[in-house]
Order: sequence, then structure tokens, then C-alpha cells
Amino acid sequence: MSAVAGISLLPIQQALKERTKELHCLQQIEQIVRTNAGGIDDLLQEVVGTIPSAWCHSASAVARISRGERIYQTGDFDRCLSVQSAQIRANDLVCGSIEVGYTKAFELGGEGPFLLEEQLLLDTIATRIGTLIGWVMAEEKLINTHREKVALYRRLILVLGDVTEMRDYYTAGHQKRVAELSVAIAGQMGLSEWEIDGLQLAASVHDIGKIVVPIEILCKPTRLTRHEYELIKDHAEAGHNILKDVDFPWPIARIVLEYHERMNASGYPNALPGKDLLMESRILAVADVVESMCSHRPYRAGLGIPAALEEIGRNRGVLYDPAAVDACKVLFNDNGYHCRH
Repeated sequence: MSAVAGISLLPIQQALKERTKELHCLQQIEQIVRTNAGGIDDLLQEVVGTIPSAWCHSASAVARISRGERIYQTGDFDRCLSVQSAQIRANDLVCGSIEVGYTKAFELGGEGPFLLEEQLLLDTIATRIGTLIGWVMAEEKLINTHREKVALYRRLILVLGDVTEMRDYYTAGHQKRVAELSVAIAGQMGLSEWEIDGLQLAASVHDIGKIVVPIEILCKPTRLTRHEYELIKDHAEAGHNILKDVDFPWPIARIVLEYHERMNASGYPNALPGKDLLMESRILAVADVVESMCSHRPYRAGLGIPAALEEIGRNRGVLYDPAAVDACKVLFNDNGYHCRH
């Protein structure tokens, strides 16, 4: 037996070994937290798998984490003869428990099979898990709130779009068709789902500013005079002013303001060059022109898809964004897309 000054080293070595196992367990848990790419379920299943190795009789140890109705464990917990546990608390509320049990009978100095340090370790792990669950709960609450706001914004946009088209009999359905074509172009170009969502909503109300235009001008059965056309042009800025104070998670007001701008800065209302415009605005500009040319108006019949594609092709890079033009032409020429009327 090794000894220093008559003192046995075996208990010290054994204690050091146990503390090393416990430290390694905590390190593994932190590594799992840092690298986990799945959700809380995957994380907790990984965490529970690291726990038994930290206990003195690891070969007979079984661990279980309970979170609501969900259970994560390493073996048959019903076979355990002795169990220790700790509550998991998140945001000061008990949200689960963590347990370690032995499937065999062990004694430790008459105080049961578990070391005092192991209860401390269990409490530490429970605290860490509680913190993680608290983060998840906060994130879920934030996500749910965000989803509720997005749903509310969608309903608001639909109502505004319907109100706009109720005033203009001749262009009823135009905003919806432009929204559909905008979404198709954006998808062809590879925009993100989030960007496409915002573009769809903006396109659905892109003419909302026309509510400030006199109805007799909107429904005039002959071509507009220069003065009347100038009044029509005010609708882009009017639409922006209607929408700008709504806290949309997308730049809807800006898209509505910009979709009549052109790449060579010849558009309105601010004569901005293409480099200063959102991609969503440039896509909406192409979709609006194509749908408008294909649709019937009181003063002319629809010009058709070939004429619309010829217009955007001839002015590709001059008036219209090249990528949006190319994507639009692919849709009609190669993918069989058509504007429904």
C-alpha cells in the first residue's frame, strides 16, 4: 500500500478519480450545448447519455431527464433499486426533474450508495438544464409572438388590398396577379422565403396609394391627360405614406414607394437609379409592367404576353433589372407560366 508519513493514499486517489469523472461530465455537457445543431430534444438526449459515466458505480447507473411529458433516459429506470433526483427549474418554475439510479444494490458507509458530491453534481446539471430550457421557452415565446404579428400583418395587407381594388373596377385582380408573378420571379431568382413573403405582401398592396386619386380618373375610359397622369403618379408616394408607420418586419412601404423607379433613374417619384433600389422593388417593377400590358384597360385591349416580354427585353438593364427580366422570360418561355385573368 502506498503511503506518505503513514497516511494511506488510496482514499485520496479514489476521491480524485471521482472528481475527475464529474468534471469530465460537466465539460461534455458544455461541449454538447455549444455544438448541438438540433433542438432541445436532441440536446437533452445527448446530455442524459453523458451522466452515468460520472457516477461511482457507472456500469450500473441509469439516468433519466423528465421535461413535461417527454422522457430522456439511458436504460430501464424501473429496474433501479436506489435513486437520487433533483428538480429542474426554469424561470423559477419547476419544469422537470433529473434522476440517477443504480440497478444493483450498493452501500456506502451506511449512508446509501451515492456520494455526497454526486448530489451536488446532479444539482449542478439540473441548474444548467434549467437555464437551457429557460432559453428555449423564451425563444418559443418570442417565435410565437412573431408568428402572431406576421399573421396579423398578412390579414391587414389582404384587407387593404381588397379595399384598393374595390375603388378601381377596371383593374380588379391586378394586385393579386402582380403578387403571384412577383413571387414566381423571385423564386426563379433564388430569393429567400422570407424575402419572397415580404415581396408578396408589398405586391398585394402596391397600388394602395390610388385611394387618393379621384375615382373618375381611375375609371376614365379614354387616355389620361398629362395633368391626370401626374395625379396618378402621386400614388406611389401616397402608398408609402399610408404604410410607413406600420411596423412591418419587411420593407413593404419602401417597396411600394420604389416600384415605379427605373434602372436609369427615369422613374418616379424620386428618380432613383437601380443601384439604390431594393431587389424586391425591381422585381415588382417587372411584374407590374408585364401584368399591366397583358390586361385589358378601358382605353385599350390587352397587348398580350409577347408584347410584354418584348418590352422588358428591349429595356433590360435600361429600365428594368436584368436578372428580374431574365427570370420573368424563363417563366413564360420555358416554364409555361401565364397570367390568369
